[in-house]
Amino acid sequence: MRSIVKNIGIVLVLMLTLIACDNNTSLQKYYVDSKENNEFISIDLPASILELKDENVSEDVRKTLQTINKINFLALQLTETNKELYSSEKEKVKLILKNSAYKQLMRMNLGKGSVVVNYLGEEDAIDEVIIFGSDNEKGFAVVRVTGDKMNPNDIMKLANDIKLDGDSDQFKQLEGLFSSIK
Repeated sequence: MRSIVKNIGIVLVLMLTLIACDNNTSLQKYYVDSKENNEFISIDLPASILELKDENVSEDVRKTLQTINKINFLALQLTETNKELYSSEKEKVKLILKNSAYKQLMRMNLGKGSVVVNYLGEEDAIDEVIIFGSDNEKGFAVVRVTGDKMNPNDIMKLANDIKLDGDSDQFKQLEGLFSSIK
């Protein structure tokens, strides 16, 4: 009799765990699901699109560049016909980013819009940086920079020494995207 009660207890705990996990949608799942929706614009950029402006940079800068794996870009342009979708999707992203796993690094209010920078990982060993920007007249975008033990201070220094590979197909897609936004 005790083993039956014990087994039922274990099954209940497992079911509750599965239900709890299911309610906490990850940003990765949201990104994958949204890519399938034609209203969204998504671009996956490899780290190879990032190049150094100067070949004579320090070894630390080179190592920092190697900690970046890829960049995912997801955007929803606001139009007259998708205002409800915009509002609901924006709230979904905000809800995901409220998860305690995402730690806020910075927040800026820009009048009609805002930018929030969050991260996953430890302060000095970040695995993912998430930039969520929204503008109530243009739409919103989520940028995910994934890597391995990225250091935010080193990433900021790297930003000064980096350029985009303007000849790559991914960069041309990105240019086309920004030129199409009204």
